[in-house]
Amino acid sequence: MEGTAFCQPSPSQVFAGTLADVDNGNANANGNLGEAGPAQPTAPLAEPALASDANDNELPPPEAEGLGCPQTAHPTVEPAEDDNNNVATAPATQHIPSPGAEAPSPGREQVPPLLPPVAPPPAASTSKRTNLKKPDSERTGRGLRVRFNPLALLLDASLEGEFDLVQRVIYEVEDPSKPNDEGITPLHNAVCAGHHHIVKFLLDFGVNVNAADSDGWTPLHCAASCNSVHLCKQLVESGAAIFASTISDIETAADKCEEMEEGYIQCSQFLYGVQEKLGVMNKGVVYALWGYEAQSSDELTFHEGDAITILRRKDESETEWWWARLGDREGYVPKNLLGLYPRIKPRQRTLA
Repeated sequence: MEGTAFCQPSPSQVFAGTLADVDNGNANANGNLGEAGPAQPTAPLAEPALASDANDNELPPPEAEGLGCPQTAHPTVEPAEDDNNNVATAPATQHIPSPGAEAPSPGREQVPPLLPPVAPPPAASTSKRTNLKKPDSERTGRGLRVRFNPLALLLDASLEGEFDLVQRVIYEVEDPSKPNDEGITPLHNAVCAGHHHIVKFLLDFGVNVNAADSDGWTPLHCAASCNSVHLCKQLVESGAAIFASTISDIETAADKCEEMEEGYIQCSQFLYGVQEKLGVMNKGVVYALWGYEAQSSDELTFHEGDAITILRRKDESETEWWWARLGDREGYVPKNLLGLYPRIKPRQRTLA
């Protein structure tokens, strides 16, 4: 009877339907299942007769479940269904629990999962935050301050053109002519960067104008490679060695002028001109830039700053040694130790 609402029968009707199922489901005396008997002629038993069709493995129509009346009593399970080996069908409205959410057994105590400890929130400070130290706070810094290497500062300041820093930090350096690991001095950096005012300050301070790096490059070589005739003249007048040569290619400062760069002609002419005039101009008087101890009887011993008069620049047997007179003695002197001007003496180390 599709489309007809099914209501829960009264207890008498349930009992009557149960008897009908038992009669239909029990085996007869021969051991065979009996056939379903005819429906009872009475009208109240007409509806339970349809319930016996459930033993024929037919499910009730879905409309009957949705329109059913509220249950007032729990019906008992008929043994006829167990005897017929039929699987009981759960009502559509029954909730089937998931496998992972099983209810804990009453005999086993449910242990809650362990949670990581939660740190309590920091207490809110009612005082105003400040960077100032409290009067009763303990000293932790011990007054320590970061201090940089003065020589490293002088090297960087000379290269970057920080004149104020050069003037201040040079008094903290034990030897302003001391080079770094590559033989570079602050004067090298100032000359290569073209900072004329720093170069003049360092020269007046008395740094070594002829300090050579690991390849024998002096500040005069650096100025020549930049074609800076102004710096070359300033270095020569401060006692630069015009004939000092490099180690790898044995070249003087005049040989380092860049031919393809601007200022080559002026710089080259000036340096080669000084080489030609050394020992000729100023009545042949030159100045010893280093001291030298005679190694043979025909050589002269001299000290730094001595004024030596050149008598003969070169002859058939010697080109790198010149014949000179110092006082009442004469002999050979190496030309690469001579300069057109004497070196500037280092300044007294007092704060300016």
